[in-house]
Amino acid sequence: MKIIENYKAKLKKKSKWSWASDIVFILFIIALIIPTTRTPLVVFIKRATLLGPSISENANFGKLNQNDLQWKLINDKGEEVRLSELSDKPIFINFWATWCAPCVAEMPSIEKLYIDYKDDVNFVIATYEKQSLINSFLQKHELNFPVYRYYIKEPKLLQSKTIPATFILNTEGKIIVHEKGSSNWNSKSIRALLDKLIKSNPNQ
Repeated sequence: MKIIENYKAKLKKKSKWSWASDIVFILFIIALIIPTTRTPLVVFIKRATLLGPSISENANFGKLNQNDLQWKLINDKGEEVRLSELSDKPIFINFWATWCAPCVAEMPSIEKLYIDYKDDVNFVIATYEKQSLINSFLQKHELNFPVYRYYIKEPKLLQSKTIPATFILNTEGKIIVHEKGSSNWNSKSIRALLDKLIKSNPNQ
């Protein structure tokens, strides 16, 4: 009985703010449990905490060879495109899926980057999902960057056990950036890197 009385006494001492914080916490836990609200909530949290990717000029992620550049993709028109056809400019490659909350979280930053660099950088936002599903996703989130589907395994140097996974290549096929997990791709460091790659592009 004494335990119950002590508990009741503690409840009476709780402030309105304390009660409110408890309610918010409970609602947060419930939202994480329910599938329909879990993904949007995770996206919101991820997006609010995104940082720019790590960049190191001394990093060595390898270089795609001629066979790697023959990797086949399918554009939104159903046309087959080889990676080599896009190597006239630096290439921004992002592996993602519509069901992946961390992928969705970084999409707005990729969209902003695409809007400013689409004329000088080839964007390959790659997924294995159906075109109808992709179209619905792009329309819902008001995204305009090009999405490619792939049915052939990506080159070994571009493989990742997790998504999102992002790579930035120069025109020679050298991998300049290899980032796993969601990031803010509209960061100053990435913009500076792309500007540098564009300036050194012999095809410009």
